[in-house]
Amino acid sequence: MDNRTKIIEHLQKRLEERADVHALWLEGSIAQAQADEYSDIDVWLSVDDDKIFTIYDDIESILAEIAPIDFRYQMKNTGELGHIAYHLEGMNEFLTIDINTQGISREVKLVEGVDDAQVIFDKKQVVDFRIYPPRDDNLDEMRRRLNDYYALIRLSVIKSINRNKSLEALYYYHLILRYATKFLRIKYGWREKTDYDLKHVYRDLPEAETKQLETLYSVTPKEVEAILPDLEKWIRSL
Repeated sequence: MDNRTKIIEHLQKRLEERADVHALWLEGSIAQAQADEYSDIDVWLSVDDDKIFTIYDDIESILAEIAPIDFRYQMKNTGELGHIAYHLEGMNEFLTIDINTQGISREVKLVEGVDDAQVIFDKKQVVDFRIYPPRDDNLDEMRRRLNDYYALIRLSVIKSINRNKSLEALYYYHLILRYATKFLRIKYGWREKTDYDLKHVYRDLPEAETKQLETLYSVTPKEVEAILPDLEKWIRSL
């Protein structure tokens, strides 16, 4: 049994028996059938509302039954969600375990194709999948707005270059690339992922578009001014 499977099965065995844990599901690359040797484990738990943060003490004891914890980083410790990332001694350095918790009173609404999940157990039918109906986006209007955005932010790029503020020029240049990436996601049917920026870009966009983004992102601060004509030509071609 590989370590990833060992961890998942051990968490299932030890958590499913608890009355304060109502559901366990996996998100990320495992749920999307994209896992490889660099993939982590994205675990989600629905727990009693008063256990969102306190249950981590027990989770750490459960993980330590497999191997000592040699890394712990708390991502969230207030609000509706808990999130701590762990690594176990002796395992692949990329095999981190992201444990996310939320209260039973919080609805779990997952979008198929975006928030794919592999449900390990669900005692109270907590996990709910929904499919957004197709949207008739006005791409011509969005394309016009993209071109207008480019025209506006280009001025900030040029001003920063003329002021010898190359890092600020790079910042504004990247704002244009991020806006273009949002447009591309909508164009290719990924409206629900417009805030992902470059995350999953190789999955969601055609190779020709990702190659172009690679080229545009590869410029140094000193090269921004020289690449602007190519950027404008690409923007107008989308």
